[in-house]
This record gives sequence, structure tokens and C-alpha cells, in this order.
Amino acid sequence: MMEFIDPIFLIILGMTVGIYAGAIGAGGGFLIAPILLLRHPYATPTEITAAALIYVVINSAIQVSLAIREQKIDTQLILTLAIIGIPAAILGGLTTELIERVYFSFGFGIFLVLVGIYIMLRPTMISDRMPSQGWSRNIKDRQGNLYNYTVPVARSGIAQAATAFFSALAGIGGGPIGIPVMTRIQRVPHDIAVPSMHLLILIQSLSVTGVHFFNNVGGSPLNDVPWLAAGVLIAGPIALKVRHRTGEGNLMRALAIGLIIIGISAACDIFR
Repeated sequence: MMEFIDPIFLIILGMTVGIYAGAIGAGGGFLIAPILLLRHPYATPTEITAAALIYVVINSAIQVSLAIREQKIDTQLILTLAIIGIPAAILGGLTTELIERVYFSFGFGIFLVLVGIYIMLRPTMISDRMPSQGWSRNIKDRQGNLYNYTVPVARSGIAQAATAFFSALAGIGGGPIGIPVMTRIQRVPHDIAVPSMHLLILIQSLSVTGVHFFNNVGGSPLNDVPWLAAGVLIAGPIALKVRHRTGEGNLMRALAIGLIIIGISAACDIFR
């Protein structure tokens, strides 16, 4: 009986996480990885990460394909941020063994909780505080909606490098932090930020996944990936509809809840 229940559970899990992550602009790895760890207690962290990253790649690829049809991705901006973020993420990954991870996780966790509370209190971006100088961007979507915004170059680059570095150092994906950074610091409208973030997540996840495959990372968690992928295939169009109907305020509140959960989990590492 379990051989039938297990795939159904994984499909539902993949679909549920896919809807939530797809709607808020995250890959979903921060939710999938802990569950894989519970299901495969003897798997190595690398094996768990590799399986979770494959899920993230599939989820983000679906969201990107849907967003391309809507013409809501700022490709030039994302490629620029990827050039900055990928080396910073690699550096963050290499730095993990140089610091006491438990104390870093506690401090970073408290930071995420505070960011989550801030977003919960101020869930929408204040449009009248747009910078007057920077990289002018003009995006016209398939419906004819025009998005004009200015990205402050210096602080955006610094924020992207810091986000990628500390996310890799903490062992979480950049999506949950990336959306607040993209909307609050880089001043990208939420309607453009979420699908654009999925492209950035896809690029970064593919680069790390390629490293795992080059190193022949396997393990039992990979057996769950096909069923999780089946769930996320169902979730993709649903997540898009949720994003359209929910609006920036409620989506940012949902993201804030995720940040608070991640933050509490990271901070509690000090007691384990």
C-alpha cells in the first residue's frame, strides 16, 4: 500500500510547495530540503542539496517559461545580477568552513525574522520613493502594460553580491531574500520582480546543479525528484493565477511568513 501512497504524497508536496514558491518568487528548495532530510536521514547534505536544486530548477524553469509568454522578465537586469551573484555565491559556499556555522545561523536567522516582520508591516513598495538617477528600465508586457523604473546601480550591485554571498553561506536559496532586495533596494516593480527572480534562481541553480552532476552526486533523495517534478508541473499554471489574483501586498505577506519560518529554523540551530 505504501508504494502507492508515497508517490501521491510526493506529488501533492511538489504541487503545494510549487504553488507557494512560484507565486512569491522563490524556488522552493528551502521547503523541500528539510522534508527530504526527514525522508532520507542517512543521505549526505550534498545529496539533499542536489535533489532540492533539481526541484528548484524545474519549478523556476516552468515559471520562467510562463513569464516569457507574458513578457514580464527584465532579462538584461537579471543577466547583470547573475554575473555579480554567481561568484559571490561560490565565495559564500567556500567560506562556510571558515566560520562557526551555528553562531552565524543564529544571527542570520534573527535578521531574516526582522526582515519578515518589516515586510509584514510594510508589504508594498512605496512608488514615490523611486530614485531619480540610475539604470532606466522600460518593460512592456504582452497586455500592453508599461513598467518604467530606475535601478540604482551601485547599491543594487552591492545588495546582489551580499544576498548571494550570505544566502550561500546560510545554505538557503536566494529567492526568499531576493524579492525584498529586488523590490526595496533595486526598486523593481513587484510584477516584474517575481518572474525576473525566477530567471535569476534558474541561472544560479543550474550552475550549482552542474557542479553536482560533474561530481557524480547521487543518493536516495534523487528517487523522489520525478514525483516532486510531477507535482510542480501541475503547480506552475496555478501559481501564475494565484500571483495574478492575489496582488503584491498579500504575496509579500506570504513571503514574510516564509522568511520568519526560515529565520526561526536557522536561529534554533544554536540549541541543537
